[in-house]
Formats: sequence, structure tokens, C-alpha cells
Amino acid sequence: ALYHVIYILKIAIPKYADDDEGLVLRAMKARVLKKGGYGKEYDLRSYRDVTENHNDNLFCEAVDKEIVEALKIFESSRYYYSPELSQEFFPKGEIGEILLRKILQTGRAFWQTQKSSALLQGEQRNIIFNWKDQGEELTLDIKSTPPIQTIFRLENLHYIDTQNAQCGVLTHESLSDEQIQYFLAAPPIPKEKAQIASERLLHILPEAEVPLPVKINIENIEIKDVKPVIQLKLHAEPIPTLGDDLPRLIHLASMSFDYGDVVYRIGHEHELDKPIGIVLEDKVRYKIYRHNDIEKQAVARLRSNNFVSMEPDKSPFCVLDMAIYGVNSVADSVMLWDDFIKNTVPVLEQEAWQINIDDSFLLEVETIDDWHAELEESENGDWFEMTLGFELDGKPINMLPLVIDLLANSPSTDALHESLKAKEYQLLQMGDYQWVKIPSKRILLILDTIVELYDTGSLNKDGNLEFSKHAALHYGDLLNDPKLRWKGADELKALNNKLRDFAGIEKVAEPKGLQAELREYQKEGYNWLQFLRDYQLNGILADDMGLGKTVQALANLLKEKEADRASLPSLVIAPTSLMSNWRREAEKFTPELKVLTLQGPDRKEKFADILDYDLVLTTYPLMIRDTEFYQEQNFHYLILDEAQAIKNAKSKTTQIIYSLKANHRLCITGTPIENHLGELWSMFHFLMPGYLGTQERFTKLFRTPIEKHGDDTRGEQLRKRVQPFMLRRTKDLVAKDLPEKTEMVRSVPLTGKQRDLYETVRLAMDKKVRDEISKKGLARSHIMILDALLKLRQVCCDPQLVKLAKAKKVKQSAKLDLLMDMVPEMVEEGRKILIFSQFTTMLTIIQNELSKRKITYSKLTGQTRKREEAINAFQEGDAQVFLISLKAGGVGLNLTAADTVIHYDPWWNPAVERQATDRAYRIGQDKPVFVYKLLTEETVEEKILKLQEKKQQLADAVYGGKGKKGLAFGQNELMDLLKPLE
Repeated sequence: ALYHVIYILKIAIPKYADDDEGLVLRAMKARVLKKGGYGKEYDLRSYRDVTENHNDNLFCEAVDKEIVEALKIFESSRYYYSPELSQEFFPKGEIGEILLRKILQTGRAFWQTQKSSALLQGEQRNIIFNWKDQGEELTLDIKSTPPIQTIFRLENLHYIDTQNAQCGVLTHESLSDEQIQYFLAAPPIPKEKAQIASERLLHILPEAEVPLPVKINIENIEIKDVKPVIQLKLHAEPIPTLGDDLPRLIHLASMSFDYGDVVYRIGHEHELDKPIGIVLEDKVRYKIYRHNDIEKQAVARLRSNNFVSMEPDKSPFCVLDMAIYGVNSVADSVMLWDDFIKNTVPVLEQEAWQINIDDSFLLEVETIDDWHAELEESENGDWFEMTLGFELDGKPINMLPLVIDLLANSPSTDALHESLKAKEYQLLQMGDYQWVKIPSKRILLILDTIVELYDTGSLNKDGNLEFSKHAALHYGDLLNDPKLRWKGADELKALNNKLRDFAGIEKVAEPKGLQAELREYQKEGYNWLQFLRDYQLNGILADDMGLGKTVQALANLLKEKEADRASLPSLVIAPTSLMSNWRREAEKFTPELKVLTLQGPDRKEKFADILDYDLVLTTYPLMIRDTEFYQEQNFHYLILDEAQAIKNAKSKTTQIIYSLKANHRLCITGTPIENHLGELWSMFHFLMPGYLGTQERFTKLFRTPIEKHGDDTRGEQLRKRVQPFMLRRTKDLVAKDLPEKTEMVRSVPLTGKQRDLYETVRLAMDKKVRDEISKKGLARSHIMILDALLKLRQVCCDPQLVKLAKAKKVKQSAKLDLLMDMVPEMVEEGRKILIFSQFTTMLTIIQNELSKRKITYSKLTGQTRKREEAINAFQEGDAQVFLISLKAGGVGLNLTAADTVIHYDPWWNPAVERQATDRAYRIGQDKPVFVYKLLTEETVEEKILKLQEKKQQLADAVYGGKGKKGLAFGQNELMDLLKPLE
């Protein structure tokens, strides 16, 4: 038997409140009868029966496939999705309209049952309404020719004519589909209410040709050839707010057109195209022949001023609703209103618009041009209290809470920056409908000034900002704003004016007792130190290694003594290895300074004599042992040499040093930043507590944006903060005083058993590390990762370093062979060589190889007791090679006898390697210096070299503002080092 797809249409009768209403449709199948027509209908079980012809007995046309695909859009919400076609579908809207036309075209559409005649597409018909007298009431009589039985709506209204088996579009001469539906649902009208109902209908539908329940006599007047006067009313209407019973206001602009005898107001924008306008006033109907072009131009004028349409029962045109939209949107809309009223309304009035600003319109925007500021200093001079504000209606307004609220309500500081830069003014809300308009440049200036102090300082109960004297240095630009009338800030303004221009630092006569001829850049450093001292500021002398930082500091201390300012001794805290260097240089350059070295087991016997000396020397390790003594003392200068020793702000030694008392503080280091910006914060916290904010705030404002996101704006802000207090000169700046330096990377591949050992260790450690991470997580597996990397680096240096049974069987050492190819040849050329390694065992292996080749050497490690003898053996003796562990000899040595530096194994940090190189490449060197870095190819060492480049970029971003994106380095990067080289 052959089946056809048929379509059954009917009107849904809702059973439940959430049931669909309107037209309901089912796609079914029915057997074709020999006598014509169709037999009993059956469900179609699957979409695929139609769309993919799965059923050989089912006749389908291309249009059936289109219809079934479209039906999926209208699956009933009461059903879960299924491939079945047995459910009912509820077509809606434009797509439902198209679907109905296609179904009617098949000739297989039926009303309610397949036993009826197939529905055909009927012609469009008009519906006619009349009122019928039913005795006590009037009812609406609906007529259509021919008669219709059912009305439903898709996009348009449709009728069903069962007598003629037709379905078509239903219209009315003057009513819209929505209005027709309202009439269809009209209840009976009692006769005593007929007059009121008729008048009401006439006012609601003055243009519609519909019968009224009772006849009303009205006068008809036509208005032609009258150009309208454009009227605009600015007013406000109450609206309910969410969660509040009190009404709020929405400010509106309502447009109407005065045609002489009557004012016409459009209810919706689509009415702009209607040539006739009907207005009913009392019992007079005005028929207006409108000037649509003038009306459209007026509407476009409002559009160009950022007005948007509202629903017809509110107003045709208005701006955003103050009660509903967010802070930024409200401020933006108020700014649009202010611009419109102050700049556009006067122009419109000149063009003969009638503008009426109603009393209900409450928006008030005041432009602020006059400012006042006050700075009050605490009794001890360590803290300041700042007030910034203006007057409004004769009352002083503190602006700081407003700016901090603005910051708190912004997604980020950067987002607020961009927002302010994009506009000339920023609005700040003073009351429900009162705003002040402030130049964005002014807020940016204040924002840049206080953003760091948002945490470090705080608003007191008066809404004023309290901050330390060091944090006050951020206020330079603000203090010099010519539009601010400052009170009580003269001293701070003078200081900031001085700091703005370093060219203004005065030259200071060198101390008479200085036994050295300072180079020009050293004189500038000495003047800078005197400048800081004169203004009670502190800083970092951060010249490259070998440029004479010690002699600049000594010259400054000697000047203090000669000027009778040093009534207290000065304290230098330095690494143990630098004690003798400070003592020798003081004896050589500043012999007038009495120097006391507090080191060794007998140091406590000298504590009582400290006030008899000008300069006291001690070491970082002794800080913990001698804490009580040093915390009781006061010093003239507190100087930290190799100040990166306090890079860990939470270490016990660093905390003790923070607590020491001194009139002036100075950090000396060639590497202010070794690994991350937190090290720089630690030094500045020692120098000027509060200047860079709390550690947490510094991390949020600077470390994270700069290190993880490469934020150039924040990098520049930080550089601007620290630059006046960090003097750094590189060897490039004093190149005329130094010979040429050549840096080279020499690489060698791992082969044979050494290569196999490397891969075995890498794979084993990679598995071990990942197992550890799965148990403890990445953050708690840090030590395991570093241990894995250590073993890989040891394999690269020499398998003898690895404490594994398998490693003992490997006799190959590619890098050691490379070194032993290089060194003998260099020695024959008369070169003096420094060889650095982090592994003291590696130095012993190299030592044995040198002995085999009868090459003389000296050696310096942490176990070396006679350091000066070891140094002199190379510097002034016959040793051709100096073997040095990076930890013991990376700083504090002057080895200008060397002309060759070899880094046997790369270290994580380029600054540490550079310090080691600078043992030879420093002031006093008169020979070209050659620097070699030895690397094994396709190993972790090549990745360490790339890591060095990353860390150098981070330092450059602070020193010179040349940061790059993606400077982060953490545990994820460590894990990456375990991967094979791609």
C-alpha cells in the first residue's frame, strides 16, 4: 500500500496555563484509497522517513522534506527533542507563515481530519464589524463574505472557510491585526455604557473607520499647507525602582508638531511615513495634511544627539534611564544631556524650535574650574594629610572620596585610565540628580598620584588622605598644577621641583682628604649622593660592577666628616668576602676615616669602642647574631653593599636590617633586580618605607602587570618612580675608560653514552616530577623540579658529578674535552684565565686536568681559608688559571690581571654571570677581555640561556623602559626546562 504525507491543522485548546495557543499542526501519513481520498491517518515515527526516504511505501515530494525540516523549529516545549514526528507543532510568526503557504500548496492539508476536503490557498478577505442590539446590551457582530468559521494568527491574521475549504489572510480596512484581535475579544457593552464606550473608541482610534456602539456627532476640520512648528518638552516622569517603593525619575525629551489650530504628536516612529494625521479634541476631528519631511528632519536631529526611542506610552524619544542603568552609563547619559542642553538647545531655539524645560526636569550639571588643596604635616614630619576639593553651592566638597569611589567601581585602573583619556570631562555624582563636571586631565593627574596610596595610605574620618613623607614624593605633578591653590605645601613643592630636574643638582667640592682622582661619572655619583643627603632622601647606587661604587660612597662619607655632619659612625653591611676590600679601599682612598671591622670571634670586645670610629664594617650573617647590639645603635649612614642580599623581604636578616636606625640609608649593588621586581621593592622598603606601597599593593600594581603581562604603561610608571633614586651607569657609558670586551658562546653536542645518560635522567626525572605533582600539586613540588634540573645540569658538565651508579660508567665529558682543547692554547698565547663554575666538584675535576697538563692554577671556593693568598697567586703570581666557584668569587674581587673569562656552566641569572665577568672587566683593566660561555647543545643549558634573556628584559624594563611582553618566570617555566629541546 502506498502512503502519502498529509498535514492536519486545528486550533489548540489549552489545558494548562503554560500550554501553547493558536494553530496546531501534525504531519502524518495516510493510505491512498482507490476510490480517491485517504484512509485512516497514522503517526510518522521519524523525521528520516521523510527527509531521507527511509520508508519505501511513503510518497514524499521535495516540498515535504522542506516542511519537515522547518517543523523542527516549532517542536513543542512540552516535549524533549526526539527524532519522532508524532508530536504536535505550533507554527508562529514569519516562518510559520511561510510554512503554512508551503503546506497549502501540497494539496494535502486538512482541517481537523483527513476526511474533510483538502484546504486550498484562499484570496485575502476583509472583516466587517457591526454592533448588534441584544436588548440590554450591544454585542459585536463579525461578518465576512463568504462566511468564515475560524480565525488564527501567525505573522498575519488568517481565516478558515470550511464551506469552500479555503485558508487565507484576513484584514480590515483601517485596523491593524492587533486591533482586530482586540475587537474579536470585545465583551458585550451594556447600553448605559454605550455613549462612554463610543467616545473612548473615537479617541483611541480617531483615524479608523469602525462603527461605534452609538453615533456621535463631531465636527471635521482639514488643515492644509501649514508648516509645523517643532516643539520639544524636556521633562521627567516617575518610574518604580527595583527593590524600592519610592519612585525615581526618568528624564525625557518629548517631541510634537504645532500645525496652528492643533498640536500633533506621533505615537510611534512608523507614523512618520503617514501623510495624514488625525487629532480628536473634544468633538472636533482635525485631519492634518502633514509635512513628513520636516518631521523626519526634526527626529533625525534628535537621533544625531544620541536620543533613542522609548515605548509609545512613555515618550517617542529619550536618553538612558538614570534609575536603571549602571554608574558609567548613567554618567555618560547625563553628560549627553548636559551637552544637549548647553550646546544644542540654543542652536535649536535660533532655528525657531520651541523648547520647554519643565519644572520636573531635575538634572543639574556644574562645571568645576576653581580648586583648592591643603597639605598638613604631622608634628614629627613623617606623615602628611591631604585635602583636595572645590566649592559647590558655597559648600566645600572633598574630592578624594569621589575619585577613590570612581576607582573602586572601575574594572581596573587601566580601564579607568583609558576611559578618562577618551573624553574631555568626567562626571561625578553629588546627589540624586546633581552632578559636577571635572576635566578628565585633572582626574588623571590625581589618579596617577593616589593610586599607589589607595592601600598604603587611607582616608581618615574626614575623607582626607594620610600618607608617609616618602610616599609624598609621588605628588610632584599634582603639587605643580597651576590651577590648584595649595596651602601648607611649600616645603614639599620645593623638594618636588628639585627632583623634577636632575640637571639642577649642584656640584659639590670633593673632600680634601680624598686620595683618588674621581672620573667624571664618579663625580656625578658623588654629587648625587650629596644631593640625596641634603634633601633627606635615600637611594641605590647601581653602577655596573667595576665602575668604582665603593670609592664614590667613601668620598661621600669623608665629605660628611669634613663638614662636621657625621656626629655618629656610619655602618656598612656587606658579604663576608668584601670586608677586606672595604678596609683596603678605605685605607687607600680615605685614610682619614677611622675604620672598625666587627668580624671574627673577638668582635664583641670592640662593641664598646664603636663611637670612636667613623666607619664600621660588618657582614650580613652577623646581623642575626648581633641583632640586639645593632638595634640599640644610631648611625649617620647605613650602607648595604651587594644590597641584593636583602632581596627576600621576609627573611630574618632583612627584617632586622629594616629595623636599624640611621640618618641616611644607601644601597650599593650592580644588580638591583636579579630575578623579579619584588627584590627592588625590598630595597626601597629599606630606603624609604612606604614609597612603593605595601608589598601586596606593589605586586598587584606593578609586579603582576609587568612580569606576567608585559604592561609597558605600568613599567614606565615604575621606572618614573624609582629613577630619581637609583643611579645606574653601565660600562657602555664609560667605554672610553675600558678596553674592548668580546662575548662568545661555545657549544658542543653530547654524544654516545653521555647523551644516553642525559636522556635517561631526563625521562626518569620527568616521570618522578610529574608523579610528585599529581600527589602534591605544582606549587609544593618546587624542590623536586629543581633537583631534577640540577641532575640534568650535572650530566651536561661532567657525568662524574652525578651520584648515580649508571653515571660512574660514563667516561665521556664533551664539555670538559672542549675546555681542555681551549685552555692549553690560550695559555700558550700568554692569556690569564678565570674559570667559573657553580659546582666546586667540577673545579676539582678541572684542577686535575690542568695538573696533568702542567698548567699552573689558583683556586677559590667557600672552603678556601687564605683568600688573599689565592687571589695574589693569580693577580701578582705565576698562576695562569684561576678556578673560582660562583658563590665564593662572583663579587668583591679585583682581578684585572685576567684577560679571559670562561663560564663553564650557565647560571639562571645573567646578572650573576655578569658580576663574575666584572671581576676582570672593570676600571683598571687595560687589556681586551674575552668572555666564553660553554654550552652543551639540545640540553637544558640552551634553555637556561633563553631564560637569561627573559630576566635581562625585566631588568631593562626598569632601568631603561624597554620592557617586552611575557616576562614571567615561575614553576611552569621550570617544568618546561625538563622537556626535550624542539
